Amino acid sequence: MASTDEEELLRTLDELAAFGEKRAGSEAGRRAAEHLADRFRAAGLADVRFEEFHFPSHQVVEAELAISVGGRPLAIGFDVLEGCGAGAVESAIVDGDGGTARDRLRGAIALLSRNPLYHRSTQADELARAGARALLLVSTAPDNLRQVGSVRAGWEAMAGIPALAIGAVDGATLRSALVAGRDVRARVRVDARVVDGRGQNVLGRVAGAEPHQVVVGAHYDTWFTGSTDNGGGVVALLALAARRARRPRPRYGLTFVAFDGEELALYGGYDFLRRHVVVGREPILALIDLETPSARDAQLYGLARSNHRPLDDAFADARDLFGACVPMDLVPEIMGGVVPTDVQGLYRSGTPSAATAVDSAWYHTVEDTPDKVDLGRLARIVDALDGALDRLLAAPPDHFAAPDPMLWRAEVALLPREAGGPLRFAIAISDAAGSPRTGAPVAATLLYDGFFPGATALAHTDGAGRAVVAVAVRMGGAPTFLHVAAGPRWPLVEKLFSLAE
Repeated sequence: MASTDEEELLRTLDELAAFGEKRAGSEAGRRAAEHLADRFRAAGLADVRFEEFHFPSHQVVEAELAISVGGRPLAIGFDVLEGCGAGAVESAIVDGDGGTARDRLRGAIALLSRNPLYHRSTQADELARAGARALLLVSTAPDNLRQVGSVRAGWEAMAGIPALAIGAVDGATLRSALVAGRDVRARVRVDARVVDGRGQNVLGRVAGAEPHQVVVGAHYDTWFTGSTDNGGGVVALLALAARRARRPRPRYGLTFVAFDGEELALYGGYDFLRRHVVVGREPILALIDLETPSARDAQLYGLARSNHRPLDDAFADARDLFGACVPMDLVPEIMGGVVPTDVQGLYRSGTPSAATAVDSAWYHTVEDTPDKVDLGRLARIVDALDGALDRLLAAPPDHFAAPDPMLWRAEVALLPREAGGPLRFAIAISDAAGSPRTGAPVAATLLYDGFFPGATALAHTDGAGRAVVAVAVRMGGAPTFLHVAAGPRWPLVEKLFSLAE
């Protein structure tokens, strides 16, 4: 097997960097998608196409941060965290780190350090539940760089409290003033709106001798240049696609997908799930997601996989490249209930899934540029993943069929509806062995025109693991999917039910 060419990887990385910030729905994102489609065609992939989806786009109209220390103004830079709530808040700043009593946060503006191992959406949600009125999230990046990102907790585009990112140096200045007992106050104002956004996944295929498929994906939307997150993943995707297209027809088909909208709410992964699994019922055996696979000076290289034997076997020879090889169910334990990449929906709905991950000092900052990618490590990862694909393509289909024992199952049926009444659904929740889950929290949300959320109904399953939910239909609207999630602390199963069938 030929080794991956590092110079070729760098050329592709530079091509992607030239588009700048490739946010979902932006002109730069559209041009990047067209470029990726051209690259797929040049690699020899078949059936190259775009798959467009609509999503609620959070647009900041105007924002303000005014801080005073001991009555004197202190000017610091800030960025609005995507998906945060709107409004104006004027209050004292309280340090939310460490052992701060939660009652002290009520009515205050919370100063909180970003936790790289605990998702910012969960941090923001917990502070809002504690009564904080706004959030200043202190970055962990060097040189006072600010780390942006989404704080959407679910399908909503704008909820919770106003939330801003500030640099580590500025955060330390505010903390020093608080420790010294000085009066530190702030005015936070976010004026934002929600509009119709349009993202698009880019797909290409290598036909197989059998109808089953293995999917390889990486999201191409970025904050700023986004070379580690996730230019490196897209570079690896293109390298694997070109290599596989040159070989004889494999046993199973290979689908290569560049996901859009991952940075907002994992939209690309969920759109793929809806089109190809829920509606298309395609026989997808496994998904490998190339999420931030390489960064210079990284302290941690991770590989998470669902509990399926073929995935264990496939990555046996790649473990020396990943210091943390963990089961996927450990990820939400660490990250506060989420699997923060495009595998989340597919994994929780039962598709065998694996994803890479790496820490980067320049994560979500303006300095995440091509020189921050460890090209040598990336080349070795591409070679290792190519070998993993060989083993996946050789495994019998029935080896993928057993459910992940750490996940649950959900069945959804639409019940008869009275004229003008809510939609009613019967939901059955069981564990991987088929035993009913009693008293399980269930949330059912109607989604309109892509990913615009409507009403959510909450319930708990009865002694037979069943619940009936009634979800109000928006006036004049026609929902397209019902999204069901169930689990004791976070979802252990997600089920998307198509209302178009």
